[in-house]
Amino acid sequence: MKKISLLLTVFLIQISFAQKSSYSPYSYFGVGETNFSATVENRMMGGNTSYYDSVSVNLNVPASLSKLRFVNYSVGLNLKNNRYTAQDNNAKSTTASLNYLSVSIPTKILGFNFGIKPNTSVGYLLESVDESTDPISTNRYDGDGGINSAFVGLGFELFKNFGIGISTSYSFGNLNHYHSKLLTDVELYTRVSSESSLSGLSYNFSAVFQQKFRNNTLIYSSFVYQPESSLTSKNSQSIATLKSDGSFGGDTENIDLSLTEMDETKFIIPSFSNFGIGFGEDKKWFFGVNIKSVSGNGYKNELMALDNINFNEHNIYSAGGFFLPQFDSFTSFFDRVTYRAGFKFIDGALEVNGQDIKDFGINFGLGLPVGRISKANIGLEFGQRGTDDFGLIKENYLNLMIGVSLNDLWFIRSMYN
Repeated sequence: MKKISLLLTVFLIQISFAQKSSYSPYSYFGVGETNFSATVENRMMGGNTSYYDSVSVNLNVPASLSKLRFVNYSVGLNLKNNRYTAQDNNAKSTTASLNYLSVSIPTKILGFNFGIKPNTSVGYLLESVDESTDPISTNRYDGDGGINSAFVGLGFELFKNFGIGISTSYSFGNLNHYHSKLLTDVELYTRVSSESSLSGLSYNFSAVFQQKFRNNTLIYSSFVYQPESSLTSKNSQSIATLKSDGSFGGDTENIDLSLTEMDETKFIIPSFSNFGIGFGEDKKWFFGVNIKSVSGNGYKNELMALDNINFNEHNIYSAGGFFLPQFDSFTSFFDRVTYRAGFKFIDGALEVNGQDIKDFGINFGLGLPVGRISKANIGLEFGQRGTDDFGLIKENYLNLMIGVSLNDLWFIRSMYN
């Protein structure tokens, strides 16, 4: 079994801008750093997913498509700035990524959508120096990749104000991990490459319910359940000799993983349930809370075989809402702006060296009107993940989220020639 310590003398070079969507050292583990794949509108409310209406799309709750009345095109982008602290060491990184792309279409009977979104991201560069050896040795760990999902969902109204839905996703991607050992004043060094190609199917089932409470106040509720699934991982591993500039050094050897039955393994994706409830007035205001419970013992990468890592049963809590002064105002642009805010807390999905890695974030943002019913959304998230105690790394992050939600009418017969 192998171990990797996050107590590092040098870790993470400063990066100005890159295509990777993660440079978190915690993306080394499992299938990488899990992306929060909700729309910008949901993320600005702390990730609350209980709200839905006839215009907006809730990618995490396909049953909400039962309420949709307009064709919706949605795209979300994310710009993330991270600052890392490990005892006396500091570093930072900036990444940009596509967060989701979807098309949602209502019909007379049901609503359906399709699109693509990244589920996880791998991106890190870690180094540790051992000065007790002669010559001095440096262990370098770097990786890239991630898992994306192409999804199709549908939802329909089973009874008045009660909708159900189902979504299926085909997940695919690559996880690439490299371990290099360099010796001072030695031109050649060795690198072990561990590469995995993953694919698999998953499903989730959902239900939503709205009910008038008093006057114009509505109760919103949603429930999602996703059973445990798995990804098939086809693995390869090799050892190569490289020159100091990274070019080929003259020797490489492929490891026969079939001898240890590691050429094909399974990644278990744990089951989860997600319940949200909130109160609000249509097109005026909303506040809700959400809890997502995820089972444990998933995400383990058997090829890496780390014995100081656990993926535990955990909860994700979120709360937030919005305020819209007057959606149909003709005199004030700012009265038609939607103001959103919220927070989230993850109580420890990942355990490293016996310590839970917790995550807390505060969100807020604006939904700017575009035309009659479309929106351009912009939001910020401030948060902290992990700790710099116990030889670990603390991340302070700032996310800039930008999304566009365009709406149109289809399948409406023209009244005039």
